[in-house]
Amino acid sequence: MGKTWLRQIVGTILVWGLVLSSGLQTVSAAGPVLEKHGGGHFSIDKPKGWDVITAGACADFAFVIRDPSEPLRQVFSFGEVGPVYVSEYQKQLDYQYMNMGGYPIAWIEMPVVDPLTPSNFLQQFHLIAGTDVARSFMPQCPKLQDLEVISATPQACPITGGSTELIRALFSKDGRLGEGLFLVTVAVVMPMTGSPGSGIAYGMNILGVTAPRKEFRNIEKTLIASLGSFSINRTYVNNCMAQQAATYAGIMKAGKTLSEASDMIMKGWENRSRTDDI
Repeated sequence: MGKTWLRQIVGTILVWGLVLSSGLQTVSAAGPVLEKHGGGHFSIDKPKGWDVITAGACADFAFVIRDPSEPLRQVFSFGEVGPVYVSEYQKQLDYQYMNMGGYPIAWIEMPVVDPLTPSNFLQQFHLIAGTDVARSFMPQCPKLQDLEVISATPQACPITGGSTELIRALFSKDGRLGEGLFLVTVAVVMPMTGSPGSGIAYGMNILGVTAPRKEFRNIEKTLIASLGSFSINRTYVNNCMAQQAATYAGIMKAGKTLSEASDMIMKGWENRSRTDDI
């Protein structure tokens, strides 16, 4: 899900034990064991036995790696997500335009993210995941319901005019509590002009590692290591860049991959404050 002319972020997005009473598979204090997974144009060290789900290509390539016995355990990366609306006024304008016989606007069911911040975008992620366009893109997209931000730390943003945050948050799934670390970038891609189809933004380079709340502290390093091991075939990247050379020119930098994003996430976890823990 995304627009072709937004692909400028390819360089960044191609890159970023407790025994449960329910009887689900357990994870030791050392974390799950990683194993090499080759997915054709990419490879990653994933936790052994976990499922790998992929969708999209080039700049909107996305993957979710999830424990089939415990869906709260997951590692994921989404290149771009959206568009979303930056104001309710724009969404109503689009509705009026369509009701008057205008062309269908594909993202009309997307939520309004106002203010447009990475934290607020993440809090609206469950609404995005519930749209038809998101379900058709990846039915297994994480829902992150009832997300509560514990802390949000600004980070260097790879997109001019955008905003990036490292976010620590709690969320729920089927009434069970999960915890996660997320790196999220947001940017307006078409400012409001008073015309239909404007006033939209995207979430970009959305990375996350999650687990049940009580075990997250034990396995987060392993999950981050998995995220940081992601590598992409250089030929594949070159083909993506060739398809949209004008957009991609000068963006792709060798080695600027998910390993940097995972380092950022790890540093944020290690530097968390005691207030956050409380």
